[in-house]
Amino acid sequence: MMPSEWENAPSDSGHGPVQPWSPVGSPGNAHPGRDVVLRSPAGRSPAGRSPAVVGQARTSTTFRAEELPFSSGAKLRDECWSELDGAVKARMEARTGPIYAWWAIVQGDDQRVKGVAFGPRGLCLAEPAIRTDHSPTYRLSSYLLREGSLRRKAIEHRPPPGPGRSRPTVGTTPGLENRYLPPPDSRAALPIKIGAPARRAFGYLPAYAQHLLQEPFLDGQEILRTEWHYEGYDNNGWPSELANYTFVLAGPAQVTVAAGSMIVPAGHTAATAHWSLACYRGDVVQRIGR
Repeated sequence: MMPSEWENAPSDSGHGPVQPWSPVGSPGNAHPGRDVVLRSPAGRSPAGRSPAVVGQARTSTTFRAEELPFSSGAKLRDECWSELDGAVKARMEARTGPIYAWWAIVQGDDQRVKGVAFGPRGLCLAEPAIRTDHSPTYRLSSYLLREGSLRRKAIEHRPPPGPGRSRPTVGTTPGLENRYLPPPDSRAALPIKIGAPARRAFGYLPAYAQHLLQEPFLDGQEILRTEWHYEGYDNNGWPSELANYTFVLAGPAQVTVAAGSMIVPAGHTAATAHWSLACYRGDVVQRIGR
């Protein structure tokens, strides 16, 4: 990675070029007359380790865009976040600092809410749990970042329309976002280990964003958490818009996050979708929970 690719993210005082995203009253409500669709609740994958490739180029894999599952009529993240206990939210923000990326979703048969938040101090997940006396509680897992280690890269991906293809591969259109990607090489590292549902969501990101998120895990660092969420509108299983998209890879040494939105303009396909993204990377100094 070239040093100029990243810029320092602001401190948790909130000052700097990145304005913290607030979970309260943020955009994301339904547009009248359009079917609202939400990512299915199982937006996580088990841990996986990419085998180390000693002395070889760390070339990332560009995953393909595939059909995405949507759930019409499900609660959106704003409503779910409002149902999350206020004390739990306060504990989360105490660990993350001002929130840059977040979501909340109903999880499990009892319809309790899971919350995920990321900020300059780290990543925090609040997951429903049951005490030994069968009373409900929340289990908080956190990846706390070393102060000053968080970096940010803004990506405005605006490729022109490509030749007509039914379901093309994301990331194949040349553009500014792709210029730092190493060329395909026989010395490339093996693909990171993420499950099929995660690959489907990950594959919509521009190739450059995929590279930035994968890079810390190409030398064998274990992926302990793969979490993602999206809300938007679909066209026969293929999204025409993703209004709220977040993807997280967390390991024992680094956390990487992509957060933003996507739209497929008229005359475009998934391969030439337009993105506004912020990618983050920070060094883990402490893990709490799993």
